[in-house]
Amino acid sequence: MTVVIILFLTGFILITKGADIFIDCTVKIGKKTGISEVILGATIVSFATTLPELTVSVFASIDNHTTMSLGNAVGSIICNTGLILGLVAIISPFKVDKKMVTSKSIILLIAVLALMFFGMNGYIGQADGLILIVLLLVFMYSNIKSVSGKSRNNLPINEEINSCNNLKSSGQETLKISTLFILGLIMMVIGSKLLVDNGVEIASFIGIPQGVISLTVIALGTSLPELVSSLTAIRKNHHGISVGNVLGANILNITSVIGISSLINDLPILAQNIRVDFIFMIILLLTLILPTIKTSKIYRSQGFILLGTYIVYVATLYFMYLA
Repeated sequence: MTVVIILFLTGFILITKGADIFIDCTVKIGKKTGISEVILGATIVSFATTLPELTVSVFASIDNHTTMSLGNAVGSIICNTGLILGLVAIISPFKVDKKMVTSKSIILLIAVLALMFFGMNGYIGQADGLILIVLLLVFMYSNIKSVSGKSRNNLPINEEINSCNNLKSSGQETLKISTLFILGLIMMVIGSKLLVDNGVEIASFIGIPQGVISLTVIALGTSLPELVSSLTAIRKNHHGISVGNVLGANILNITSVIGISSLINDLPILAQNIRVDFIFMIILLLTLILPTIKTSKIYRSQGFILLGTYIVYVATLYFMYLA
């Protein structure tokens, strides 16, 4: 058990330090290119932090554990919106780029409605997956268009970047930023793996029921990169990265994670998905999107509602599993 605890703490250190490096270099990329923080969060950060969900779901589909593929993606959306943005809003409410958030939110809601419509026949098939991947391409195109059509922004960047300074030339600077960016991502992924695997062992050792472990440690595991990168972003006062990260990751969970996984095997829609998961997912997304677009700000009270809804969701699953 001593080794397990050491590995658990090692995972925590890796994911925390990796997020520091990752966010510092992301901000540096924004400073060099003039790309806004929301776009960076919705593209580079969200693509990178969604890798654990994509890996878990694709391999689960290959191994015919198809319910895990869908559950992992939908559960991550619920976790990203309720837990992550809930905590971010509670810790530090912030203003948002209304135009950018609106465009990402529209794509996200279209993806959610498409998922629910496709699931009406009881499964997500290959044809459905292809349409979701088309939505992914639309999302990528909208991001590319936003980047190419946007002039250099003056981003509110604090001069606190420790991992990416003292660089001698543009070429060396780009190479170092890219290397550190990848290093930070690798540290987060490895840290997440160590944290989840050894967290499960610790929970089992102290007698926490397996059903509860799957709803907490494992469900949260693939969302740890989003959680840590978002909290690190607000600690460094780069709130746009956190909201862009969550919106982008949610879109990718449907269009890429579910889309690609369904190309391998049909993904069944369970009664729990319809009666519980989809309902909570919609409530959380509307709680996030509607007030935010209307006021161009995410409020602390909004964060409490998001986090509270997430807690109710976990409690609902807890009683369903243990009843």
